[in-house]
Amino acid sequence: MDKLTSELQRLHFLPDQPPSGGQQALGLAFTRAADWHRVAELCRAVQEELELPAPAVSIDGEGYQLWFSLAEAVATDETACFLDGLQHRYLADLADSRLRRGLPSQPPPCQLPGDDRWAAFIDPGMGSMFVGEPWLDLPPNRNQQADLLAGCQRIGKADFMRALALLQPLADPAVHDTAGKASVLASKLSLRGEFTDPRQFLLAVMNDPQVSAELRIDAAKALLPYIGNAP
Repeated sequence: MDKLTSELQRLHFLPDQPPSGGQQALGLAFTRAADWHRVAELCRAVQEELELPAPAVSIDGEGYQLWFSLAEAVATDETACFLDGLQHRYLADLADSRLRRGLPSQPPPCQLPGDDRWAAFIDPGMGSMFVGEPWLDLPPNRNQQADLLAGCQRIGKADFMRALALLQPLADPAVHDTAGKASVLASKLSLRGEFTDPRQFLLAVMNDPQVSAELRIDAAKALLPYIGNAP
């Protein structure tokens, strides 16, 4: 196995990997290369506002593809909510035809159908160079492609859920404190067992794969004021 293949596997970007009960990679493509400034804006927001690792970026012959790698499998409805949130928060003015969800059937580097152009991962700092021609004329060096991916980090489950909560509309203002939110969630879920600490209850809800995405997001929202303050 060469270095590039190893990096693609680490980041779960190979489409032939066995299913893991959810998704560990998701993508958002910008179908017009002229929208590079929006790609760069979204990459900045993901890192600075959502405090997540930077996505990998590739060119695909038409525009740009963002690649998000998750450390653990996440339910498809939660990944859909995440992409919905990105689109509504940062890309609401872009027509649906200028965005495409999902990952290509073959990851870069690969030859584009019908000609001698190549798709490839790129350094985001050089993204504006490809606005006129979002492709390479020659096959990229596989070791250089691997080096680009080696700098990409996977998104941890807790960080993903925190970002997912941040991307959702504001919760009902009537439910304004952790204990109150825990009570509401408990009434919805009818969970068995005793929880003397509302924060621990909310953590249990957020991390329970049997709970619906909506309620897990509610729990993550309730925990936001306490991120970084846990004993």
